[in-house]
Amino acid sequence: MKRREEAPCATSDICGVEVANLNEDEAIAFIDRLVGEGGPHYAAVLNAAKIVAANEDGALKRTLLEADLVTADGMSIVWASRLLGQPLKQRVTGIDLFERLVERAAERGRSVYFLGSREESVRGVTERFMKSHPTLRIAGWRNGYFDESESESVAEAIRASRADLLFVAMGSPVQELWISSNLERTGVRFAMGVGGSFDHISGFARRAPGWMQRSGLEWLYRLMREPCRLWRRYLIGNAVFVCLVLRHRLLSRNLV
Repeated sequence: MKRREEAPCATSDICGVEVANLNEDEAIAFIDRLVGEGGPHYAAVLNAAKIVAANEDGALKRTLLEADLVTADGMSIVWASRLLGQPLKQRVTGIDLFERLVERAAERGRSVYFLGSREESVRGVTERFMKSHPTLRIAGWRNGYFDESESESVAEAIRASRADLLFVAMGSPVQELWISSNLERTGVRFAMGVGGSFDHISGFARRAPGWMQRSGLEWLYRLMREPCRLWRRYLIGNAVFVCLVLRHRLLSRNLV
């Protein structure tokens, strides 16, 4: 897939990844325009862990650079933008975009497809949205547990469903790489990776309290709930992210 030729709006360069300087309403409006144009298009969301991973994984870095839209999923990205002298307007999270895009799809008669997570989770998110948005056209859904050799048939099934929007919950970087490799084959107008959103919306996982979200402490909430699984990602990963941002700032100043 070719890199987008020009950014849709002003952006902030966060360690080599261009992040759109849009608030949530503006991001929704921009995605509306993409869907109206036809496809295929895709968006990605960015946090500290993804910056660290992209610094080590060239395929993920290319996928982020090729996205039609990248938003700041984590407050760490907003803070970094300020330190780098390119302040972003607002944090625009994947789960909030996801919920609003589904609501917009119901209002405008667009069909959606949910791909990823466990069977009970993707079924739960489907049922939840069917209840909250009775007019929503759900083209289909399936869990994210399939072999790479099955990707083509999964993408063909999505094409056969004639879905307009595709939401993929496989975790990063798997979801970004899968979307980039299979987007055209799916036939959708727009796709986005939504991480653990299916689990949160279906009720299988809890999101951090509002005050922790606003304070940029969601990572601490997750670490406290799953310390054995997440300690390396957050304690070591966050330190690496700070180093990357400081290095980027130093290099940017030297180029002036």
